[in-house]
Amino acid sequence: MDPSQSQSPPQKRRLLPRTPSPFAAFRYPAFRLVWISSNFVALGIWAERLAVGWLVLEQTDSVLLSAATFAAGSAPSIIAAPVGGAVADRFPRNRLLPITALIMAVLILLITLVALNGFSNPWPIFVLIAIHGVVNSFDMPAKQGLITDIVPRESRMNAISVHSVGTRSVSAIGALASGIIAEFFGVPTALLAAAGSILIGGVVVLFVPTVRTTVRQTSASMKRIFVDAVIGIRTMIRIPTVSTLLWMAIVVEIFGFAYDSVMPAMARDELNVAESGLGTLRFAAGIGAVAGAIALSFLGDFSRKGPLLLGIAVGYGIGLMGVAASPNLITALLLVTMVGAAASMFDAMEWTLLQANVPNRLRGRVIGGWVFAIGFGWVGHLAMGAVGDAFGVRWAIGGAGLIVAAASLIALAISPVLRRA
Repeated sequence: MDPSQSQSPPQKRRLLPRTPSPFAAFRYPAFRLVWISSNFVALGIWAERLAVGWLVLEQTDSVLLSAATFAAGSAPSIIAAPVGGAVADRFPRNRLLPITALIMAVLILLITLVALNGFSNPWPIFVLIAIHGVVNSFDMPAKQGLITDIVPRESRMNAISVHSVGTRSVSAIGALASGIIAEFFGVPTALLAAAGSILIGGVVVLFVPTVRTTVRQTSASMKRIFVDAVIGIRTMIRIPTVSTLLWMAIVVEIFGFAYDSVMPAMARDELNVAESGLGTLRFAAGIGAVAGAIALSFLGDFSRKGPLLLGIAVGYGIGLMGVAASPNLITALLLVTMVGAAASMFDAMEWTLLQANVPNRLRGRVIGGWVFAIGFGWVGHLAMGAVGDAFGVRWAIGGAGLIVAAASLIALAISPVLRRA
């Protein structure tokens, strides 16, 4: 029996099919608490990303080093994510999330100290961001697994989409606010605000009730956790739909999502705007992400998820090529909005399809597998930074968009499992 069924409101028989409610998941009180917590955490994380990227660009004047801050955050996931997914499947997820929030806030405070003292070498920041990436490898599987614990199966796509609407909305606000605060009050002030927001999110999730059937053997040894991680990896490899989805996530992460790491240079050097301008670009991406997530929430339990996922990826690549060719800030804002919509829809579809194709006991580990896959994004961050330094950021973003669109069309043509998903 699905544990979330015990929290479902009484169902009445209907003669006609019910039109999906875009906010059906809010009927569940535990989901509302997770949603609020996630929003505060996302607000802080995106405020930190903007502030750190701009800080390193200003201190080093290097597109590559600025992009490397994103790489440092994603690379550790390759090792940590399988373990993080196994931990999320064995321990109470609502008790892991306050711990990850506390550690992330402390790390941001340490980055703030580095920023206040100034630096000639960015390696201390890279180390702190790498630790942050390890923590995120535990946070994401626990959060996504908790969402699917507390809502019934038929509402999970809606819950994931609504959750994405919230986090993408506040991400936009966090990026905009961080840019404004950094420009007028300094980067350290923006980082302090980010840490405070994440701490609030950690406190809110403490009030989420434990779903009894998700409590694992908390006395398990580390050896048992590593065994669980290996079992999860083997299972995911053996399920064709899951392994194909993870390969698709790797490609899009490397050549698509990595564009964000060179946006500080695009804003400063090509569009001639300062921190608040970069914040506005990130805000536009967030608004697009909200629109995309809302569109998905209206689809309900849409049956042709695989082709939709690939169509979204094609649109994502085309949008990136448009951003690269943008002659001014207004055009860039419109196209970044499109890119943001595609990004949020792609992620939500990946989460939904991955969790729908594994047993309930592996939901945390399959999201850990997704975090592992996107951990390869560091390759894209460094590559785009290097291309940006050598040939310009427009070539870096445009080339990445072309690869994403082409790879998605090829996958649609040759992958029967995605066409059927």
